Amino acid sequence: MAYAAITSLLSTTDESLRKNSIASYTHYEKILSLRTIMEKSYNIKGDIEDLTRLEAEIIELACITQDMINSESRKVSLAKNRISRRIAVWKLNFLLKRAVGRIDSTVKKWIGMLNSKDLKAQNLTLDSTSQHALQQTESMMIGCENEFEMIRDQLTRGTSQLDVVSVVGMGGIGKTTLANKIYNDQFILFRFDIRAKATVSQEYCARNVLLRLLSSLSSSRKIDESYEQQDDGQLADRLQKFLKGRRYLIFIDDIWAKEAWDDLKLCFPDCDCGSRILLTTRNMEVAEYASSGETLYQMSFLNHDESWNLLHVKVFEDACFPPEFEKVGKQIALNCKGLPLAIVVIAGLLLKIGKSLDEWKSVSENITSLISTDLEVQCMRVLALSYHHLPHHLKSFFLYFAIFPEDELISVDKLVNLWVAEGFSREQYAEQCLTDLIGRSLIFIHHLSFDGKIKACGMHDVIRELCLREAQNLNFVNVITEVQNSCEQTRHFSTKRRVSVQSELSSFAANQLATVHHNMARSVLLFIRNPSNSGIMHELERFKVLRILELASQTLDAFPSCVVDLSLLRYLALTFYSSINDHDINIPPSISRLQYLETFILKFPKYYGCSKISFTLPGEIFKMSQLRNLSLDRNNMVPHKYEGTLHNLQCLSGWNPLYCDYHFTQQVRFLRKLQICGNQQDYIKSNEMKGLHDLRSFIRLQELKFNGMPHSVLPPLEAFPKNLMKLALTNTCVNLKDLRILGKLPKLEALKLKFASSNYIGSEWKVAEEGFPQLKFLLLNRLNIKYWRASSDQFPCLERLFLEECLNMDSIPEDFAEITTLQLIDIRMCKESVLNSAEKIQKDVEDNYGGSIEVHFRYIL
Repeated sequence: MAYAAITSLLSTTDESLRKNSIASYTHYEKILSLRTIMEKSYNIKGDIEDLTRLEAEIIELACITQDMINSESRKVSLAKNRISRRIAVWKLNFLLKRAVGRIDSTVKKWIGMLNSKDLKAQNLTLDSTSQHALQQTESMMIGCENEFEMIRDQLTRGTSQLDVVSVVGMGGIGKTTLANKIYNDQFILFRFDIRAKATVSQEYCARNVLLRLLSSLSSSRKIDESYEQQDDGQLADRLQKFLKGRRYLIFIDDIWAKEAWDDLKLCFPDCDCGSRILLTTRNMEVAEYASSGETLYQMSFLNHDESWNLLHVKVFEDACFPPEFEKVGKQIALNCKGLPLAIVVIAGLLLKIGKSLDEWKSVSENITSLISTDLEVQCMRVLALSYHHLPHHLKSFFLYFAIFPEDELISVDKLVNLWVAEGFSREQYAEQCLTDLIGRSLIFIHHLSFDGKIKACGMHDVIRELCLREAQNLNFVNVITEVQNSCEQTRHFSTKRRVSVQSELSSFAANQLATVHHNMARSVLLFIRNPSNSGIMHELERFKVLRILELASQTLDAFPSCVVDLSLLRYLALTFYSSINDHDINIPPSISRLQYLETFILKFPKYYGCSKISFTLPGEIFKMSQLRNLSLDRNNMVPHKYEGTLHNLQCLSGWNPLYCDYHFTQQVRFLRKLQICGNQQDYIKSNEMKGLHDLRSFIRLQELKFNGMPHSVLPPLEAFPKNLMKLALTNTCVNLKDLRILGKLPKLEALKLKFASSNYIGSEWKVAEEGFPQLKFLLLNRLNIKYWRASSDQFPCLERLFLEECLNMDSIPEDFAEITTLQLIDIRMCKESVLNSAEKIQKDVEDNYGGSIEVHFRYIL
């Protein structure tokens, strides 16, 4: 964790020296040398409590030094004459030298203690608490075969009346993994007309659960816009009407209280058609209260053989280890006391350690010393061991997950942008760190994009509790929720560098912000559901050294003028739930004063009817030279002259097609990702001006998305960037015959087509002879055709095929069995004949070529 603080200090020092044209880099080089020392791997032998205290001291010194640099650099830049500037520069150098000396001394103490004495096992003891478990996309079930069969049998047979089946057990024992396996079982899919699932969690919110159930029933990850506008009673009524008369399966995960069940059960009608509810909980009383008759299953711990099998699969199956490692591995598995989560996390640690027998033995000895009669305490101690063995640079990335609310599905793009703004690392390295945490089983993938990239991730409830505890110990973040009392918050958060307020009410957030020492806070993130500004911006006026301001909750009705005075901002996300007198939201020209800003996000809530309201952008936005990411909802620009160049801009989303002219392309020539979004009139007018024809100027553009493109507006081949690798057309009405243009793009690997209507789509798509020679990933949504005429020669490199809501499609071309690269066919809301054709392709590949293709399906018609 201290590594990240030093890295951030390094970045701030470099910025200050460059901005003020100070030639001396002695202090910068000293800080760089300290970071290099901290990059080395150390065997942890010191007292964890003392190490944590020293690390917190290093972090605090680094943060204080950053504050000093920002303050003194401002004095340098505002100096009115040469003499004043020299004095300011001298003072900056003097204070920086003294501060770096203090950090150096503390780092040396910390490094010396790392190897000073044996690890004190008792200092790893953590209180056993729990949050909720999110679904793991890649889970493994060992030792629950009997429970699986019995529960599935209970769900699919027996009484025609509504029945509740409960699975009970401690956190990390595998309840959610087992229930998900059952929920996605093919026999279950065919048995029930509809399915839905939601996680309740300890901090129960009825509205959140209802929204997730309705979203799940609509087979979409996104919540329907109309749902958000309804109150809880309307949502419950809508859910009940949706379920009535159908055989349904509802999966309620991680329910904690009887009161929560009393609220939810009223939404589930008993239509005497064999509907079922599958419920997981840690509370036996809740399980007995909710379940009918004898339909209660208590999870048992893995025995020694099952524990070893799980560890063996995770560690040894894909790697070759000498026999002596198996002996140590069996001892490690035994000491995990049969808890699957502990085994999986330790497996991630062993994989990173590699083939170092001494380190394996050290892990085994440490786990042995941590054995407790309380199994939940034992689990937390084992997880803490895995955390303390993380490389120094990874700890801050791990602890950052404490910032997000319980039950939050975390966007990877958002997470990486926050890490970069914090100064932890650059974008590419941040993505590698996330992959490393996933490899260690500390973070899990929630879902992938159609081209296999990680879109969202999450954290298991027990690991999240460890994360929160360690973050509090290091004073890394202030997580403020309504369930905490003020004494508890004050005890954990004596200084407030990062503040995360998680509440239903804006007024609570405003009250909490009033208690924060304004000179210390650098990051403020508000997660609020109910829209209201409630004095929040008044409180934020005091925060002059903020680097990150995340107001993704819908809290604003006008652009907050105080924001432009937060000159150190790197990340700014604002969401507007309304506007004054229904006028456009005007972004002031003074926004250009935020010269350090790297990520700028302006959004309306998804459900907000904003067709008449837009963001009006000033021309001064092109003076914000450090911008890397600009994300917008519907927008317009005031007439302007282009002044400045956004040469650092990498990602631009939501850009209005009206402003895609030649002059614009010259201002943002180095874009890597571009999303153009508008209505039909915007596209048609842009097409008349041949604005989209200038896209070829983007020499580095790899990803391009069009949203709302109407009929006959697709640009000609020569208009597309030559290096384009990923193209998406969503809410589109383009003609299928025009798609031959896309097949000629020389480097196109991923294509997503989401159609808005069938008005311009015929009954047949006959792929042009040249096909798509480089395409690896293809997603077709609402393609309203019956016949798809294509051969393997037209998709020779295809790896992943997704078909969604293609309601009239008859089948997948059978010749696709000849595509040697094909790995996955994913089908959602299509005819059964489409599934049959996919399974035939799967069988042909297995029988004729000895290969394998995965076939996934949901909601078959």
